[in-house]
Amino acid sequence: MNTDQNPIGCTRAIAEYVARTQFADLPRAAVATTKLHILDALGIMLGAYGTRHALIRGLIELTLEQSARGQATIIGAGEKVGCADATMVNSVLANFLDFSDGHFMGGHINDRLVPPALAAAERANASGRDLLTAVVLGYEVYIDLANAFFKNVEPVSVKLPLFVMLGTLAGVVPPAKLLGLSEEQITGALGLAASLQIGGAQYVKSGGHEKDLTAGHESRRALFSVLAAQKGIFGSQNILEGERGVLNALGAAPNPALLLGKEYRIGECYFKPYPACRYLHASIEAAMNLVREHGIAAADIERAIVTTNRSSAGRLTYEIKSHVNAIFSHAYQVATVLMDGKPSLPVAWQEKVGNPAFQDLLSRIEVKADLKYEKQFEHRSVHQPPWPAEVQVHLRDGRRFASEVLSPKGDPDNPMSPTEVKEKFVRLATTVISESKAREIAQLIERLEEIAHVGELMQLLVVK
Repeated sequence: MNTDQNPIGCTRAIAEYVARTQFADLPRAAVATTKLHILDALGIMLGAYGTRHALIRGLIELTLEQSARGQATIIGAGEKVGCADATMVNSVLANFLDFSDGHFMGGHINDRLVPPALAAAERANASGRDLLTAVVLGYEVYIDLANAFFKNVEPVSVKLPLFVMLGTLAGVVPPAKLLGLSEEQITGALGLAASLQIGGAQYVKSGGHEKDLTAGHESRRALFSVLAAQKGIFGSQNILEGERGVLNALGAAPNPALLLGKEYRIGECYFKPYPACRYLHASIEAAMNLVREHGIAAADIERAIVTTNRSSAGRLTYEIKSHVNAIFSHAYQVATVLMDGKPSLPVAWQEKVGNPAFQDLLSRIEVKADLKYEKQFEHRSVHQPPWPAEVQVHLRDGRRFASEVLSPKGDPDNPMSPTEVKEKFVRLATTVISESKAREIAQLIERLEEIAHVGELMQLLVVK
């Protein structure tokens, strides 16, 4: 038998894993780490709600206009709407600041998995233990699929942003588990979830708000697919390995063996200490090192050079039209750090670009690719992440300083500690709630497996 393939097909293998795995089967370390990823998502959602950005306000207003009163809570607003609609809004909140976690082989995760899990948990009146089980399984499916899809295919080389297919497929898992779907229903839901995808990534250059809505569309489609499968509406039950399925469309191995239940790899995921595209974190950190170690003043800089790999170097624009451009521009992020000593939330972009000194510094930052970083990208792994960078600063008095970062803060080999993740949560949450309430939420997440109903958590996530 070929051990590189699943004899039953990997779509069915996922369904079996999800349907049969129970909380008692999960390693303690995986459960403890999952609590931090849930807490991280909740903080980001509250922080995004606290920006009062027009997109956030408009989406919530539109949802309340269109959705009947339902069983799931919009984080921050506290309104109860239909499960799919709450999932849409909460996923947008979790993605909006680009602060969400992820995996080096794929993309963001907790913004795609936690919102549908919360909505389904409210619908099912589930316990904290049920919620934890569902989210752990979602992460493991996401990581296995990321490796199956992109181990031999560089996601950014695919002009359509197909890496976000991971979010909607893995997003099926938590609600499917929480709502008790059968193996047949889970395979049918996976087939439905893969039926529609975003058609472009122009937002990287243009700053369009389709980026903000993408996570919401993915998660909403995932939950809708689960609800439809409950009603007997099934998609292709071999959507991954089929002749015209997802794996063949990506040029990946058509039916790879999965590690589900054999290894738990949520520990491979990163947390973000800075609100920007993960590929920019090494240049942000390198610029922070230079400011801290050499006391560099922005007015003294003649020019700065960011060197990285081609995939990372392509994340660049000098024309900042929205917070989305800020999220994806090496030049913007490095200029912010060189001027302020640290990065800022992307919603501060208008204040930055309205400053002539900032615009002048921005124009002096060059971004280029280098072969040595290209090699590192080609051999990317959990211990050799794909986003290294060096920042070199040339001062007007002729001095030059450089800093190289190969594994930025938050990677498994350079992790954020549990305390740092919790403090990030408190920092974001206290933009809209009190510190005492934020710490109460953090303490509840620490004992999440003990709470009888997830509603106890959701009540704390309402801003009054």
